[in-house]
Amino acid sequence: MKKLLIALLVFTMGAQMHAQDTEAPEMDEKQMARMMELMGQKIEMDVDDSLFMAVSTNTYVSENPKAVIMAMMVPETYAKAKEKMNTDDSAQFKVSDRGEKTVNGVKVLFMEGTSEAEGSTLNNMVYCMEIDAETCLMFIGMVDETADAKYTEAITKTMNSVIKK
Repeated sequence: MKKLLIALLVFTMGAQMHAQDTEAPEMDEKQMARMMELMGQKIEMDVDDSLFMAVSTNTYVSENPKAVIMAMMVPETYAKAKEKMNTDDSAQFKVSDRGEKTVNGVKVLFMEGTSEAEGSTLNNMVYCMEIDAETCLMFIGMVDETADAKYTEAITKTMNSVIKK
C-alpha cells in the first residue's frame, strides 16, 4: 500500500510540476514555496474513519482493499487545470470520461478512469474546483476495482463534503 501511495503522490506532484513547467521554464523559489504551502494546507473533509486511516495531511488510505482519498490545493488557474486535464494522457492512467460538470452547485472539472498499481486495477476519480483566480482544489479518489461498493460510496461522500460553495 505504501508503494501505491508513493506512486499516487509522485503522479500528482509530477502533474503539478508539468503544469508549472508549461507556464514557465523554471519554477523560482517563491513559486515553489507557494506550491508547498498550498499543498500542505489542511482541507476539511468528511472521511469514513471505519474504512480509511489518515496517513498525512489530506491523505487517507485503506490497506485492504486498496483505496486512497487525497485532496490538495494547487497553485494553478482553473483554465490551466482544464487545459491540462483535457490534454494530459498517460499510459498509467486510462481515461474513461472527462469534462466539466456541476457538483453541489459548483462548476468542477472531472476525470475518471483506471490505473494499475501493485498488480491491482484501480478505479480513479479526479475533481478540480476553482478556489480563486490562481488556486484550485484537487480531489483524488482511487479504489481497487474488486472492492465492496461501500468504498466507492465513501469516496464519493468525501468528495461531496469537499466540493461545496
